[in-house]
Amino acid sequence: MKKIIDIEKWIRKEHFEWFSNFDEPFFGIVSEVDCSFAYAKSKKNNIPFYHNYLHKSLKAVNLIEEFRLRIEDDKVVLYDQINASATLNNSDNLYAMSFIEYHEDLMQFSKNVNIEEQRVRKIKGLGVSENTARKDVIHYSSVPWFKITGLSHARNYKYKDSVPKITFGKFETIGNKKIMNISINGHHGLMDGSHVANYLNTFQDLLNC
Repeated sequence: MKKIIDIEKWIRKEHFEWFSNFDEPFFGIVSEVDCSFAYAKSKKNNIPFYHNYLHKSLKAVNLIEEFRLRIEDDKVVLYDQINASATLNNSDNLYAMSFIEYHEDLMQFSKNVNIEEQRVRKIKGLGVSENTARKDVIHYSSVPWFKITGLSHARNYKYKDSVPKITFGKFETIGNKKIMNISINGHHGLMDGSHVANYLNTFQDLLNC
């Protein structure tokens, strides 16, 4: 479900109109999160760590209104629920697109991820579909081979994209902590740095519990 935002009465009206005229309206921020507790809990409960932190990330996204805003036919809409379109390993030893429905319960969400992982492992190519092209998603990807210090995404400027992109970088042990860095890219007409900070703080809180 979604609702249309009345742009004329919207507090972000000028910001939205200003940045929507940019060739590149997306901005990006790189930060890091402490995954120590979440990693230990995943091992204890025999849940893949990726499933756990992806679930926590989506939960944080769904708690923050700005991450649920999208642009459709020049209108701004607010979705009730945001899901994941993540890149997963496919049969070509490359990657393909997926659609993972969000569920508040971690165990059910983990089952959803498992189903998509098994499906994607059997396909060739990118696996683009109506589901992977949905706008009620976050575009997730992982680059576990290196630490992110800056990141830009391949984009088609002819397509008016407004879906945030979240990329997880290398997971490493620093002292007695498990640290993972993360890149967040969002449409500046829909969100600002303060909203990314809100997401990061919420994500960290969820990783800690």
